[in-house]
Amino acid sequence: MQSVIAAFKYLTIWGRLSGSRPTAESIGRAAVYFPLVGLVLGLVLALLNHGLSLYLDSEILTVFLVAVLLAETGGAHLEGVKKTFDSFEPDLSRAASSRVNIFGFVAILFVILFKLSAVDVLGEKIALSLLITPMFARWALVLFIYGYHDRCEERAQRIAANVRFWHLLTTTIATLGLALYLLGRKGLWIGLSLSVLALLARTLLHRRHAVLTHDNFDAVVELSEAFCLVLLASL
Repeated sequence: MQSVIAAFKYLTIWGRLSGSRPTAESIGRAAVYFPLVGLVLGLVLALLNHGLSLYLDSEILTVFLVAVLLAETGGAHLEGVKKTFDSFEPDLSRAASSRVNIFGFVAILFVILFKLSAVDVLGEKIALSLLITPMFARWALVLFIYGYHDRCEERAQRIAANVRFWHLLTTTIATLGLALYLLGRKGLWIGLSLSVLALLARTLLHRRHAVLTHDNFDAVVELSEAFCLVLLASL
C-alpha cells in the first residue's frame, strides 16, 4: 500500500499538496504502479468527457480536458519539459544572468498544441484514447529509467537504482496486454513507438549532458503523452 501511495504522490498533484513527499528510494520501488496511476488519471478524463460532451462545445471540451490533465499532475511534467529543453540552449551568454531561456517555453507550447490538436480530432476514439494515454506515458517512464542508474544525477540515481527488471516486465505485460485488448494490433504499434521514443530520448540526453536528471524523467512523461495522442489521432 505504501508503494501505491508513493507512486500517486510522485506522479500526481497529491505530492505537491501533501506535507510529506516520498523518498527517492520509495519512488523507485513504486515503479511497478506507475501505469496504474496513469490509468486512474485517464479514467478521470474519460469520465469527464462522457459527462460533459453533451453540454460543452468540442473545442471548449478539448481545452478543458487538457487543462484537467495538467492539473492532475500539478504541472510537474511540463516543468520538467521546460528545464530539459532549456538545457539544450547554446551556452554563449550564460554570463548574462538576466537572459531568458526560450527553448523550454517553445517546447511547452508545442507539447500543449499537439495535445489540443490531437484530442480535438480523436472523434469517437476520444474516451478510449484519454483512458490509455496517461498509462502508456508512465509505462514509458519505467522503460526510460530502468538500467540507467549509473548515468543519473543523485536523486534520479536513487530512484533508478530501485527500479527492478520485474517492475519493467510487469508493467510491460500489463500495459501492452491492456492496449492489445482495447486497441488490437494498433496498441502494440503504439507501445513500440513509445518505447523507441523513450530509448532514443534517453540516449540523446545522456550523450548531451553525460547524466540524466529528474527533470528528464518528468519530460519523458509529457512528451510520451503528446506523442501517444498524436499516434492515436493519426492511426
